[in-house]
Amino acid sequence: MKLKKTLVFLLVLSMVLSAFAFACGKKTDEPAEEPGTETDAPADDENSEEETPDDETAERPTEPSGQLIIGTTTEMSGDFSGVWQNNASDADVRRLVQGYGTVDQTDEGEYVIDDSIVEKYDTKENEDKSKTYTFTIKQGLKFADGKEITAKNYVAATMLWSSKLIGPDLCKGKNTAGIDLVGYDAFSKGETKEFAGLHLIDDYTFSATINPNNTPYFYELNSVASSPEDLEFWLGKDVDIKDDGDGCYFVEDINTEEFKNAVKAARDKKTLPSSGPYMLEKYDEAQQLATMVINPNFQGDRVGRKPLISKVILKKITQATQIDDLKTGGVDIINKIGDGKTINAGMDLTEGEGFAYTDYPRAGYGKIAFSCDVGPTQFPEVRQALAYLLDRNDFAKQFTGGYGSVVNGPYGTAQWFYQETKKELEEKLNSYPYDPAKAVELLEKAGFTLNESGAEFKEGDGIRYKKMDDGKLMPLEIKWASTENNEVSDLLVVKLAENPDLVKAGIKIQRDAMSFDELLNWLYRDASQDAKYGVPTYNMFNLASGFTPWYDRKYDYSTKEEMIKMGYNTNFIFDKELEKTATDMVMVAPDQRDAFKDNFVKFIVRWNELLPDLPLYSNQYHDFYNAKLKHWVTSEMKGLTATILDAWVTE
Repeated sequence: MKLKKTLVFLLVLSMVLSAFAFACGKKTDEPAEEPGTETDAPADDENSEEETPDDETAERPTEPSGQLIIGTTTEMSGDFSGVWQNNASDADVRRLVQGYGTVDQTDEGEYVIDDSIVEKYDTKENEDKSKTYTFTIKQGLKFADGKEITAKNYVAATMLWSSKLIGPDLCKGKNTAGIDLVGYDAFSKGETKEFAGLHLIDDYTFSATINPNNTPYFYELNSVASSPEDLEFWLGKDVDIKDDGDGCYFVEDINTEEFKNAVKAARDKKTLPSSGPYMLEKYDEAQQLATMVINPNFQGDRVGRKPLISKVILKKITQATQIDDLKTGGVDIINKIGDGKTINAGMDLTEGEGFAYTDYPRAGYGKIAFSCDVGPTQFPEVRQALAYLLDRNDFAKQFTGGYGSVVNGPYGTAQWFYQETKKELEEKLNSYPYDPAKAVELLEKAGFTLNESGAEFKEGDGIRYKKMDDGKLMPLEIKWASTENNEVSDLLVVKLAENPDLVKAGIKIQRDAMSFDELLNWLYRDASQDAKYGVPTYNMFNLASGFTPWYDRKYDYSTKEEMIKMGYNTNFIFDKELEKTATDMVMVAPDQRDAFKDNFVKFIVRWNELLPDLPLYSNQYHDFYNAKLKHWVTSEMKGLTATILDAWVTE
């Protein structure tokens, strides 16, 4: 099969990355190193017919075989649960290993009840405006190790990941799984042993009741979604769950040091219980290899798909050598390629025999993330000045090679609510065009008007300073946490950090290169990894974010101390108006599309003014792969797991 090169395109970004396990909370974005997760939209391609893989008519096998080695440039942490951190490679492993959720995502990005898992369900509107969902799951479901899955496993997931044990006081994770349910607040703080909004009805039936304060909600199904959890894995023993009428409770108090140590021991195993299509056979942290084999007890997904690839290996590779790795057989596929240099090299490779590619809209964007509570970047004018000192159009063109463009907020150009508000947003949003004079004006407005001696700053004085309330001078020095061996980082050095106009304006950017795993520790201020990470140190980070169809940003910009402690609001921006607009956007009924759109615009306008992130580009993802891989039909809506279940290999 010969595949023609794609023409440079008009970006159509979808921003709908396959959702991570519902039991882990409500976070909708997944950090990733830019080169590994950056590409965004299909092109208008005159050769589009030739881009249809010639294996579409190949006969689908009936038995699994072979292996698929997937190259990823995002380093795995081994902390696969998504409760403490949530990088893209860890999430890929999690989605392949976990399954059987009561709510599933279609290949088109819609959330639906999974009727392959749920035998029946009903809903009830209660007098107090709360809403109860009652689920009866099918019998015969099992974990990979043979343990039977019952209703207790579903309530266990919500209870464990809502418990005080998991939260900031003990395990320092996100204990938000049941945050929308009645009784969550008291249960999550350890004030009551019962979770009032969860009830066990029989061995295969349970109910979840949404708090009236959390209705209406645009993504209502996600409030009651749950996947089965193996308590023995996490707690070191099988703690029973009972319900005497006031709600489900653990028969033993788990909010103790004993169980904190058990959870740590489980995390250190660097694996997960399997209820999905694959199980994690081995994770080699040193070699950055995650080897997954078929879960023999997996009964199929919502539409009946079962794995046809016997073994899937996720392998860490470097951006610089990934095409060579593919060419020489070190990996079978490199996916989510977004930089122009690698895309063009991949296109050249597919001109010959033996290799193919697929391209599709990306669900996210590359960005600079700011810490908005420490150092110079705590001032909006400084963040805005940095935007005016980076020619983002030129940056996007150089990095993506024409396969991407700039966006001005955290949205996707293919999302229905963006498409239907595009004209209004174009009129209201600041595109921050390159303007050094405007940047200087903003720095002066922020109070950075002095030199090192405290005299009025003049060009040539070096770094600007601001006199703080305590009389001390704050230097306009930005500490930048950057991933090593990263083309985006290298380009930012040239286009921003060493930009003569930035130096002339009186700004200094100090870059510290590190692994992506360490960058995330600093970004999340994850003291559970090391106390040093809990100390605010860096002002900006470069990375990328992907989004799910569950576009709920209210926790991402929460000003509540308890949410910050759990790892939400990694920008540490405490703006009540931003929080309110993000909350108002989703607190409408599922059928109130116009209200959602109106609130979406208000949220984006406020976000664009404050700039907690500086969007760098969105682009068109390309997957390049060995032609032995058949029926690789993918999109960011569909996600990796469903794509693999549709595909097979021929050796």
